Amino acid sequence: MKPSRKMKALMYSILVVLIWFFLFGVRLIGYFSSISDKGLRATECGTQGCTDAMFIANLVWTWSFFIVIPLILPIALIIYFHLKKS
Repeated sequence: MKPSRKMKALMYSILVVLIWFFLFGVRLIGYFSSISDKGLRATECGTQGCTDAMFIANLVWTWSFFIVIPLILPIALIIYFHLKKS
């Protein structure tokens, strides 16, 4: 019995989420713990502090590096390529 396109896309998406969790998700737990202890600005800027523009740039870089590029982009590509022929 051959799995359907939607089932394959779902299996690949689950695989991406599992790999993402073990590579990046565990580190995000520590990141959120640091935010809880020190606050978001102190976590992003460190002890020296930073300007508002640098704070926003650090925040965007962190979220894109840990969530957008390794998680959202691959899942979007899986959905696009597996379901576009339907």
